[in-house]
Amino acid sequence: MKKLLELQVEEITEACEGKILQGNPRQTFSNVTIDSRRVKPGDIFVAIKGENNDGHDFIPEAVEKGAKAVVTSRRIEPYSKVAIILVRDTTKALQDLALFNRKKMKDLQVIGVTGSAGKTTTKDMIYSLLQGEKKVLRTRENYNNEYGLPLCLLELTGEEEVAVLEMATRHIGDIRLLARIALPQIGVITNIGPAHVANLGSVKNIARAKQELLEELRGKRIAILNYDNFEVREIIRNFAADKGQIAPTKNDDLNILTYSIDDDLKGEVDYLATNISLSQEDESTKFTLEAEGLSACLEINRSGVHDVSNALAAIAAARVVGASWESIKDGLKNIQVTELRQEIRKIAGIKIINDTYNANPLSMKAGIDSLINLSSGRKIAVLGAMLELGPIEKAAHQEIGSYLYEKGIDILIVLGETAANIAGGARAAGMPEESIFVFQKKDDIISKLRKLMEEGDTILIKGSRSLEMEEIVDVLLELGGS
Repeated sequence: MKKLLELQVEEITEACEGKILQGNPRQTFSNVTIDSRRVKPGDIFVAIKGENNDGHDFIPEAVEKGAKAVVTSRRIEPYSKVAIILVRDTTKALQDLALFNRKKMKDLQVIGVTGSAGKTTTKDMIYSLLQGEKKVLRTRENYNNEYGLPLCLLELTGEEEVAVLEMATRHIGDIRLLARIALPQIGVITNIGPAHVANLGSVKNIARAKQELLEELRGKRIAILNYDNFEVREIIRNFAADKGQIAPTKNDDLNILTYSIDDDLKGEVDYLATNISLSQEDESTKFTLEAEGLSACLEINRSGVHDVSNALAAIAAARVVGASWESIKDGLKNIQVTELRQEIRKIAGIKIINDTYNANPLSMKAGIDSLINLSSGRKIAVLGAMLELGPIEKAAHQEIGSYLYEKGIDILIVLGETAANIAGGARAAGMPEESIFVFQKKDDIISKLRKLMEEGDTILIKGSRSLEMEEIVDVLLELGGS
C-alpha cells in the first residue's frame, strides 16, 4: 500500500517561514490542495490568490468539507480544531513546501521535460517506459506551472525512484523557478517554436526560456535534446565546448545527449531512428533504433513521425535512469498519453483524431501530419485558432493554411475570425473554395460535419485550449462509436 505524505504543522510553518496562529504544532497531515472543490477530510488547504479568484474567499467551504489546516496570507476567523498558518505569500508558501518535500527525497532522480510541442506526450512516454521496473511519479493533468508542479511534488511519498515532471513557460524565468523547486538532474527539450510569442516576444526568447532548464540541472546534469530542431541545435552549440560538435559533449559538467530522425545524422547523434514505417491499420509505428552501439527494431502504439521523435527522447531518458531494454520495448507498445492528445476515436467507419488540448504552429503541423498518416480516405481538418502568438498571429495561421494545401487535405473547416486566416492561407495556396468552410459557432461545425461525413473519412479536430473544441468530438461521439 502506498505511503502517504506526512507533514507536521511545525514543519509546514518552518518551510514556509510562517507563523502558527492556531493549532497543535505536532499535528500531521497527508494531503495538500489549493482547490476547495477537491478538499477531503484532513487536508491542508492553501489559499492561493490568483488572477481570477482568491482562495481566501473559499476557506469556509474548504473547512466545511473537512480541511484541518489552512495556509493563509491574512488573518482569518478561528475555526474549531483547524490549524491556521499565516504566511506572507501563499503561492510562495506552496512552492517552499514543495521544495521542502522534494529535498527529503535525496535519492530521487528527477527528469524535467519541456518544449513548445510534445512535452506532455514525451513525459507520458517516459513514464510508460519506466513503470515496469521503477516506482515513478509523473505530472498529472496540466500540473506543469507554478501551482501544478509544486502540488505534484507534494505527492511524493519517499517510495518513488524517479519523478517525470513537465515544465511549461509563458515568461522568462518560469522554468527557472520550476527547476529550483523540482531540482532535476536530467532535462529534456523536445523542440522550440512559436508558442506564447505574445508573452515572450520572439522565438529567440522562447529558446532562452527553455534553456533555463539546462542551466538549473543538478547532480549528474544530463541534457537530452532534439537535434532536428534548429533552435535546440543553437542551444547545443551554446553549451558545447567545440562549436561544431554534435555528439555527446561535456561543458561545465553538462552532458548532452542528442537524438534525431534524420538518416543523414547516422553516427553523429546518440539516438537515431531510421526506417520509420507507419501503420494505418493498427495505428502503430515501427522504426530502427541505433543507439549505444546497437541496432534494434522497435514498435510504438502511436502513428506519427513526430511520435518517433518523442519516443527517442523517452528512450534516452529511460536509459539514463537505468531502465532495461526489455522494459523500454514493452513500454513503447503500451504508451498511454494524457487525454485530448491525439486520441483516436471511431464512429461508423469514420476516424476522429481528438487533439484538442492546445495548439501552436509546431503542434498544429504535427496534428496535420498525423491526419495524413492515419488516413486511407478523405482527410478533413477542423481547426480553431492558435492563441498567444502576438505579432505573428496572422502569418502563423496563414502558414498553416498553406501547409494544409501542400499536404493534400481534402476539406478544411475553421472556427472563428482568427482561424479564418488559416482558410485564407489555404485559399491563397490553391485549395478550392468549395473545400473551405468558415464558421463562428461550434454548433454550425457539428451540423456541417454531420452532413458531409462519409465512411472512410479521417477528421482532425484541433485548437487552443480555451476554445474547448473537444465539445465537437463529444457531440459526434453521441452518434455512436468507440
